[in-house]
Order: sequence, then structure tokens, then C-alpha cells
Amino acid sequence: MNLFRATLYTLSLVLVSAGHAATTALVIDTDRAVAAIAKKLALHDAGQPDKAAYPNEAKGNKWSTVPAKDWVSGFYPGSLWYTYEFAQRRHWADQETWRQRADSWTVGLTDEQFTTTNHDLGFMLMDSFGHAYRLTGEPHYKAVVLQAAKSLAKRFRPEVGLIRSWGSIDDMKNYTVIIDNMMNLELLMWAAANGGTTQDGTAQDLVQISTLHANRTAKEFFRPDNSTYHVVELDPSTGAVKRKHTAQGKADESCWSRGQTWAIYGFASMYEATKDKKYIEQSLKAADYYLAHLPADHVPPADFNSELTGLEFKDSSAAAIACCAFFRISRLSDDPAVKARFWQAAVDTLSSLTRAPYFSESPDKASTLVYQARNYHPDANHRLTNTSLIWGDYYLLEALLTYDAGQK
Repeated sequence: MNLFRATLYTLSLVLVSAGHAATTALVIDTDRAVAAIAKKLALHDAGQPDKAAYPNEAKGNKWSTVPAKDWVSGFYPGSLWYTYEFAQRRHWADQETWRQRADSWTVGLTDEQFTTTNHDLGFMLMDSFGHAYRLTGEPHYKAVVLQAAKSLAKRFRPEVGLIRSWGSIDDMKNYTVIIDNMMNLELLMWAAANGGTTQDGTAQDLVQISTLHANRTAKEFFRPDNSTYHVVELDPSTGAVKRKHTAQGKADESCWSRGQTWAIYGFASMYEATKDKKYIEQSLKAADYYLAHLPADHVPPADFNSELTGLEFKDSSAAAIACCAFFRISRLSDDPAVKARFWQAAVDTLSSLTRAPYFSESPDKASTLVYQARNYHPDANHRLTNTSLIWGDYYLLEALLTYDAGQK
């Protein structure tokens, strides 16, 4: 197998062949799946002259859009960069068109490198400028990513030991952190390894912020059964925990499935960046809970404690994120049994996500991945559930490209 080492934020689109050779020989048609996603991505590009109106969600075939400052803004440009990458692999005749599309949607996010009002700069700028730099090597893309890391670091408070997720950076009444924030640590770790610094000019501080955040997340967000809380509220002066609850799951003590996948992916990424085994062990704990509670079709409900049945209450976007994380665990682990187990879990999931009912080429749907849920909600007609979500297609593309590389 040809080993490909990505030069961006530790996202290698390759898996070590040893350990998964003896697994079930499922074959996924990556060309068909990527082409179907690409068709819908191109359709939105052609119909949207405002390249700073980013796809978000959709009940039908037309995306609602959000401005650059929204946390989902990086997923559409990121999807275009992934498609450009696949176009290069397959020598598509229009590969340069995909690069132009990706760049035209990336440039609108440039000013977000300076934002300190949210913790989502990893999602917003690693998935856009980060991929742009990885695939082109052009230094102006890298400069944006390094500044974004500097901005994100400002939301860290040493007294708490965590990066603030929601709320004003100066709020001294409450300090809110969500499990999703594990996904933004890659921005800091990649920056530290590639010339980035904090505002004070210290690269090591980016590593310290990331490790302190990950360490306290493992302590405060995990229950004894290794399910996760979504939200932890703390005292900004002392760092004392005030409350643990949910904002997007069914109940405070339930397990919101996408939050569980953020934990699996985020801790695996921290292991890749640090080689500290406690991080892959934490990722495996979260993954074991996820797999133990997974339905037969490999796609979880929006909340693992949901009593609702039916496709409309599923979250296939959580499955896509888990799939990417499982591929990464398989590549990173030095245990052959773990490699094989998580390769298989990833392939089983990807096989389910690339066929009916979860994969739709219908023009009636904005996304290709369907039956997604932004939040747990008991009403299937509510905008938060049974919908299209742009990050679902983004992570499905990531999984497809990873699988494709692993097959070489």
C-alpha cells in the first residue's frame, strides 16, 4: 500500500494495510459516491452567486445559507477541496475547475482568522484554508491558519484549563465548554508544529493549551460508562464545575450521539499529534461505548437514549464522523486487533452510508447523505431533524477519500 502523509493538521488519508487484510471484503464504489456528491456541490455553486453565503441545512433541495462567521461555514469549501483532491487522483478533466470553485468559496472566510467570539475556528478554517494549504502549498493559505490558532488561543483561561466554547471571552459569570471543542484542538496542534505561536509568540503554549483542554475534557465530560456530556458549565474564576447538561441531546444524562463522535475523533487526533497513549485510550473508550450501542445498520439515533424509532430520528452525520474517526484509529493503533476491528467498523459504516436509504442522488435532496439530525427532537418534521446538513456530506467525503487511499 502506498503511504500518503498529509502535510496538514495530521489528517493522513492512508491506513496501514496490516491488520485489516483479513476483514470482510466489502467493496465500496468510491467513484460513484464521490461523483454523486460532486454533482450536488457543483449545483449549489452554479446557483449561488454570493460566494460568502455558505450551505447549512435543508429539508428539501435548496440549502439555507449562513454567513462566514457561522461555525458551519468551512464545510462547503472543505467539501470542494476534497473533491478537488479526488479529481486529482482520478485525473478528472475538470480538476482545475474544482480548484477554482474551492478557492472562490474559501476566500470569503479570510477575515475569520481574527475572530475571538467563538471556538469553531478549527471547523471554519482548517476545513477550508487548511485543506487549501495541504493541497496547494501556497503560503497565503498557511498564514490564515496560523493566525486562526493565535485567535483561538485567546479563548483559553488557565484558571479553568479549558478553551471557552460559548459566550463572551470576558464573561466572568459563566464559562461554557462543549464536547465539540475537542475537534478544534487540531488547529492549535498543527499550528504549533508549523511555525504558529500564541499572541505572546510561544509555540509551546499552543501545545499546553491543547493538552490541558484534552486532559480536563477527559476528566469532566466522560461518565463512568464512557458516554459523554454535551455541555459543562464552570466558574471562570476558579474553574469549579457548576453544571453538566445537554443542549442538543435528549436529556442532561443522555448521550447525544454526535457529541460522542466528536470525542472519538478529537482524542484520536490528539494522539496523532502527541503520541501520548492516554489520548488514544480515551478515544477507544468513547468508541467502545458508541459501537456497543449502535443499531444493526451502523447509524445511530440522534441520541443513544432515544426511544424513538424510524429513519427520521437517526443522525447519519454522526455515523460519518465516527467512520472518519474509526479509520484514523485503525491507522494509528499499534495493536493489530484494534487496527482490524476499527477498519472493519469504518468499512461497515461507510458501506451503510453509501447506499439506500442513507445515500440519495435524488434532486429532491440538497445533500447526498440523508436522515441527519442537527439536534435530538421528537418531531420528525422539525427543522432540527430528518434533514440535510452540510457537514454530513463533508465527513462522508473524508471517509470516502480515506477508504480510497487505503485500498491502494
